[in-house]
Amino acid sequence: MPHVDSTSDRHYAVSDFTRELIEDVARDHYSRSAWWAFLSRSWARSTDDVRAVPARVRSSLLWTVLGSATASGVILLAATFHTIHVAGLAGSLWLLWYAATVFLLFTHLGMVDDDTGRAHERLLLPNGLSFLRLGLAPLVMWPCLSLPTHPATAPVFAAFLVALALSDTVDGFIARRFKRETRMGRMLDPIADMALATFLAIGLLEAGMLPVPLFVLIMVRYPGSLLGVVVLYFAQGPMPIRPTAVVRATALASNIVLIGTALALLLQPEWLTTSWFEWWLQTLYVVLVVNLLHLVRRAVGWERILQDVAP
Repeated sequence: MPHVDSTSDRHYAVSDFTRELIEDVARDHYSRSAWWAFLSRSWARSTDDVRAVPARVRSSLLWTVLGSATASGVILLAATFHTIHVAGLAGSLWLLWYAATVFLLFTHLGMVDDDTGRAHERLLLPNGLSFLRLGLAPLVMWPCLSLPTHPATAPVFAAFLVALALSDTVDGFIARRFKRETRMGRMLDPIADMALATFLAIGLLEAGMLPVPLFVLIMVRYPGSLLGVVVLYFAQGPMPIRPTAVVRATALASNIVLIGTALALLLQPEWLTTSWFEWWLQTLYVVLVVNLLHLVRRAVGWERILQDVAP
């Protein structure tokens, strides 16, 4: 039965099994044998979850195939207008990321349940959309933004980017509206959002559209905060993660600026030379700095920091 915090039904909860594993690692002072036991027991549990519900595995495979087909189409489109060598290299790098994403999915199939412990027979639509957003995120860096865009490819890449961005809103709406919220969703959704923002920022930096200081702030806000959550997760143990209004506003502003800039680069590059674009970036500077100050102000303890840095 998963752990449920009575103060909220909108946070990421972990199972008693995971809580026990983390407590064991901490009790053994994070020794090598403790980590090995953690990985071994986690792998055994994941294997049992895969074997327990074949229908869930089949549905996950279908999502995996869908993601592979989508990525192949984007990469082949780029290869049509650019060199095969570059397309092959980018495809290989994406494949490594996608393999890690698929591994993450299949080792957490036991989390396709809600906070009451009710398990679902198949991977739900919101979970599948989050999985696709995470697995396809590197493609917004390449080929969408990192290569000279051919006029015929720009609208396709823009539509692909918009689809990934909208999937964040769609999966959340479906999960809440149709009671399809799961522990897997609460794990995949923020990770996918962070990945999309991170790869967008890298692509825009390579394209010369993002100042280095702003890029650093974004890296602190997204992959940096995720790393902090993981470290504190093991140092302090599982706890509810509830984003504040300031954190939500920061995530929204970052997404608007990053996605808007990427779309302008693809469809209306002349807009990027206007004073509006400078104001656009300056606004994001302010929002990110305010968010960091907000975290510092609320830094009463490690637990409070962990609650605030969540996306």
